[in-house]
Order: sequence, then structure tokens, then C-alpha cells
Amino acid sequence: MKIKFMALASTALLAFGLSLAAGAGSITDTDTDLIPDVFDNCSTVANGPGEASNQTDTDGDGFGNNCDCDFGAPAPGDGFILGSDIVELFGVFGGSSALHDQDGDGFILGTDVVLCFAAFGGAPGPGATAI
Repeated sequence: MKIKFMALASTALLAFGLSLAAGAGSITDTDTDLIPDVFDNCSTVANGPGEASNQTDTDGDGFGNNCDCDFGAPAPGDGFILGSDIVELFGVFGGSSALHDQDGDGFILGTDVVLCFAAFGGAPGPGATAI
């Protein structure tokens, strides 16, 4: 409940900020998720207010879950999506894990695997809020 409230409050504050900035020039939103790239924690995959994942960043590394298959412990991981991350994802496949839920549906299923395979070998992100 607390996470949903925080997500709602964050979205409201962001919308207010966007309304103030509307006259300041063009705003780039590469993934068209209504979150400008300068604030978006996953600027290449839609994870805005209309998406279930809505800027969720479970491990707090600044990369939204949709762009962060780097699960290594301690968070934020080792900086790359490697075989160990895929093995860890398959270890929770069919279950529920906030850290491994890439699409925000509450379950680790095919969509989550597809997102991680697409990022395999690379680094998480990009995300404007990354630490």
C-alpha cells in the first residue's frame, strides 16, 4: 500500500512539474511513457503512469525494473546483464519477486525473460536517475 501511495504521489508531483515546464521548450520522451528522459529511470522502455511498472526501481540503483536485469547482490549488481542474472531469473520463474518483475505484473513470466534476453551482455539502463 505504501509503495502504491509513493508511486501515485511521485506521479502527481512529476505531472505538476511537467505542467510548470510546459512552456520551457521541447521535452524529449524517447519511449513515449509520459516521463521526460531527464527524469525517466528507463528511457528506452515505456514504464510511465500508464504502465504497470510505473518507474518501479526495486533495488534502488536508479534504473527502472524494465531496464534492470542486473540482479547481482549486493544491489545494484555488477553493472552487466550476464548468465548469472538469467539463471537467477529462471530460478524464480513462475513465481513472484519484486526484484525480478520487469513488467510490473506481479509475476515472473515470459515477458520478463524476453526483456532480460534483449538486454543480455549489456549494462542496465539507460536511466536518468541512476546512481
